[in-house]
Amino acid sequence: MNEGAKDFRTGQAFTHTVFFDENVDIHHIFPKAWCKSQGIDSKVYDSIINKTPLTSRTNRIIGGSAPSAYLKALEGGDAKSAPTHREEIDTRLRTHLIDPNLLHSDGFDEFMKSRQAALVRLIELATGKSVIPESSSIEFEEYADEDDEDVAA
Repeated sequence: MNEGAKDFRTGQAFTHTVFFDENVDIHHIFPKAWCKSQGIDSKVYDSIINKTPLTSRTNRIIGGSAPSAYLKALEGGDAKSAPTHREEIDTRLRTHLIDPNLLHSDGFDEFMKSRQAALVRLIELATGKSVIPESSSIEFEEYADEDDEDVAA
């Protein structure tokens, strides 16, 4: 939200007021139903990497469809939503640190790698510290600052 995330459908920014006053869901970017149909493990698709805030209505429109399908539905609009150009939707996706091309192509594995890297960069910028990759074989203590060691002791 602090990076200016906007609803995929409406383009409304998620300020703290909007988040608490509106019906905002934490949505699976690649929906659970689609992930299950693809045989993707819930430990993978339930990761924060695959979640983002969206209004309840947008979440309902998206449903369990593949991203390529729900993006086309968002482009076409409906009785309550005007059609939206693909470029505008892609701009909104980028506010969530999402590469639009990976959603349009239903590229789940590539999406997860790309978004994880983007979220790690955001965490590093916010904390001023490096994030230790889970796959790293380096022991945690090698990364600890002297101040951190005092707290751990």
